[in-house]
Amino acid sequence: MTKTRARLLVICFVGFISVLGLWSAIKPDRTMSEFENRVLASFPSFTLEKLWTGKYTEQLEDYVVDQFVNRDMWVGVKSDLERLSGKAENNNVFFGKQDYLFERFEAPMDMLDKNMNQILRFAERQQAHFDSISLLMVPNAQSIYPEYLPPHAIATDQAQPPLMAFITKQLGGTVNIVSLLQMLTEHKNEQQLYFRTDHHWTMRGAYYGYTAFAESIGISPVPLEGMQQHLLSEAFYGTYYTKANQRSTKPDRLELLDPSLPKYEVCIKGSKGCSPSFYHMEALQERDQYKVFFNGNFPIVNIRVDHQDKEKQRSIIVFKDSYANAFIPYLAQHYTHIQMIDLRYFRFQLDRYLAEHPADDILMLYSVTTMAKDDIFKWLN
Repeated sequence: MTKTRARLLVICFVGFISVLGLWSAIKPDRTMSEFENRVLASFPSFTLEKLWTGKYTEQLEDYVVDQFVNRDMWVGVKSDLERLSGKAENNNVFFGKQDYLFERFEAPMDMLDKNMNQILRFAERQQAHFDSISLLMVPNAQSIYPEYLPPHAIATDQAQPPLMAFITKQLGGTVNIVSLLQMLTEHKNEQQLYFRTDHHWTMRGAYYGYTAFAESIGISPVPLEGMQQHLLSEAFYGTYYTKANQRSTKPDRLELLDPSLPKYEVCIKGSKGCSPSFYHMEALQERDQYKVFFNGNFPIVNIRVDHQDKEKQRSIIVFKDSYANAFIPYLAQHYTHIQMIDLRYFRFQLDRYLAEHPADDILMLYSVTTMAKDDIFKWLN
């Protein structure tokens, strides 16, 4: 009886694996995982050199894993089982209280020092040509909501406030540093300032960033009560959700706070035509709904606003990462011309570009994570 059961178990196991393997082999390959929000491996090309070095077998293994039938379901099941076992993080994403997800932050000081030196060189060279050069650093969500972190995260997550204080000390004599921590902390209990499932701030959080910047250069910010509020989605899942693979996490609400503006147009360099809106509503039907702001990130975006007020006949250049996308609509209330430059994709000679496209102010708007980790500020020089 024992041998019979053993044989039956082996037959069932082999049959199960064989059916799934055959199913995986005959089904069409997928190019994208919506659940993980990434491109999946395709069938590798064969060469004797790749076989000899072992690269072919590595690529083939990646292909089999990525194209396995119902991959998204199995990934989710694995994550659910780990969560039930008491695991408090997955892929460096912490499972916090109130359904918040947080990514572990670690800053390599050598890259941060390099980036600060690049910003300092740029500011010293350009400060005579602009009325103001400002830096607005956006902290991560755990800097504002530390009470939602799981207990063990405090020991492994590097705190950003001391890092921001260090950057302020190093650059504050040359660059106008926009202090943001206190303002965000003061307003954190009003409404959600950061998405729970994504690394970005909400448009409400971006409003307080705009307020801090405006006050730092002597502009009167428009009151929040003057904004039109629109709920765009109640099914937004962000980057942390993708990394954590935690299917039981509740989705975010995507809210739009639309300032009252005169006629304006948004022109993306290299694209045909211009748009009369900051917002790409078609993105609400896509996996990455944050693309509702400008439809993503581009090397150069020009925004022209038809202000008649003489005090608003000014221009600004914004060096940015994706945090600026929810911020720029507020800025358009005070400038007739806004140029957005994303150094991740911008490959022109910058000094020449600035000489040919003059402006009154410069704002560098980046998350602290970008400041500390991304090797992009070399393009300033």
